[in-house]
Amino acid sequence: MDDAEEPPSGEQPPPTGGTPNVSLADAAIAAAIGRAAAQGRGPDRAPTLEQLLAAFGEGEATTDARARVGAALSLAGVAVEPELRTAAPGQRLTLSTPGMTPANSRSRVFTAIYALGALALILGTAYGVRQAIGSDDDRVPVLTKTTLTISSVPTTTTATTTTPTTGTATATTVGTTTATTTATETTETTTAAERAAKKRAEEKRRRERAAAKKNVVVRVEAPTGGTFLCVDDGEGNSLFNATLEGKRTFKAKRVLLNIGLATTRVTVNGKAIPLSGSPTGLDVTPKAVKPLPLGSRPCA
Repeated sequence: MDDAEEPPSGEQPPPTGGTPNVSLADAAIAAAIGRAAAQGRGPDRAPTLEQLLAAFGEGEATTDARARVGAALSLAGVAVEPELRTAAPGQRLTLSTPGMTPANSRSRVFTAIYALGALALILGTAYGVRQAIGSDDDRVPVLTKTTLTISSVPTTTTATTTTPTTGTATATTVGTTTATTTATETTETTTAAERAAKKRAEEKRRRERAAAKKNVVVRVEAPTGGTFLCVDDGEGNSLFNATLEGKRTFKAKRVLLNIGLATTRVTVNGKAIPLSGSPTGLDVTPKAVKPLPLGSRPCA
């Protein structure tokens, strides 16, 4: 008996040819990548081909993988240069969206703000030094020389005030104040594509752990005249070993069955399971229903 695996909720199987359908999960990932790229961070704007494919769970740059990712990004309004279908392995791609904010405009705004702040600090310092000198009768009541030096932002800005002493050739430094303003913009080393891939992997592990904790429900209905049935929980604990007449329901994390007649009706979590022959062995878990070879069946 072949395994019957259904696609995860919210996803559609890709078509056999042409442009692939875009699932809800792929659309959400593409939208998140577009928002990150629009905010102007360099790493989010220029992921490698492999990083972009990994965000959608693709481990290899196949033609189908490129087509799937390209369709999702196109739906989200994210432009990719060069095109995914022609990009070389390891090549960095440029992502852009209609609402992208230029990074150089933001830098110019920050530079102007820092320059104004440094100038205000320098003027305040000079005024304070002047007040301190004027309040002391033993010192010169006025500033004879003031030097202001403003370097380019965000480097060090220095204000120096000197007053020479009377009758000597020695200059006395009244006060020196150094104001330093530094602007550091943290660069994110994790791109949006890597974050999306990590979130996808965590969600898959969460679903698998939740499925492992659930019990599977197996219902067996005997045909007319009854059938031989042997059931255990996979750990050697017998759940049934006799001729079944009527119906029986078994709940466990794992159910192993040895069924005598193929006309017996079996359902797993409400879904009918066809039997391949008489007798038939089944290994049932919350994740799958698999056939059991003759030597591995209960009571065999």
